[in-house]
Amino acid sequence: MMVALILFSGFFLFLCLVALIVGIILLVVRKNKMPGAIMTSSATFLGIIFCGVFAMSLIFSGGYSNNMMMGDRSMMYDDLMDGSNYDDTGGEDDPYDDSEEYYDEDYDYFSDEYTEYKVGQVAEVEDNVFVNVTKIEKWTGDKEFHSPMAGYYVKATVTIENKDVRSTTYYADDFLIYDKDGLEGDNAYKEDWRVVVKPGTKVTKEIYFDVYGDGPFHIACYDASWSGSIK
Repeated sequence: MMVALILFSGFFLFLCLVALIVGIILLVVRKNKMPGAIMTSSATFLGIIFCGVFAMSLIFSGGYSNNMMMGDRSMMYDDLMDGSNYDDTGGEDDPYDDSEEYYDEDYDYFSDEYTEYKVGQVAEVEDNVFVNVTKIEKWTGDKEFHSPMAGYYVKATVTIENKDVRSTTYYADDFLIYDKDGLEGDNAYKEDWRVVVKPGTKVTKEIYFDVYGDGPFHIACYDASWSGSIK
């Protein structure tokens, strides 16, 4: 009803505007003062009336929409107060139900995309840069650390050899660890190191991990991994 009234008043406003323009043309251009004056005054008078009708229609249509919205909210509130559940999915499965993915989002797992090596084997992880995990062993920790998750920490000794003509930089965070179930452990940060390996040099560093389960473990760096048991 309100839409029809808005369209009706808008149409007649347009007619009044056309009549006003025609009246001005008759007055100014054609010099027909009497017809121009009548048309101009009539168009102005009717335009004021239909402007008022148009404005009132807009006001009432806004109030009607608000009442409809409040009515929907009231129905929702009543449904919730009487113990029922409000369903806005139209009977479809809940699009926000990600319970099946929750477990996978909390943990990272060992990927089959790694190129696998045994502990002690050298791998070229970058052009002319060779990395080797030479040893994996238990470390009981010290007073600076909390109790390890698996009852012990894992200490990995790695070597990085640069046969390129440019220096390369490695961080302790470049190395990851996974237990026998493929679950990723954490860097214990006993030594949060950064090393710049110059051309033609080789460095040896140690990394300490806190793991969830037992070995054999996988130590990964970029797209390579080294598997072995702790000693």
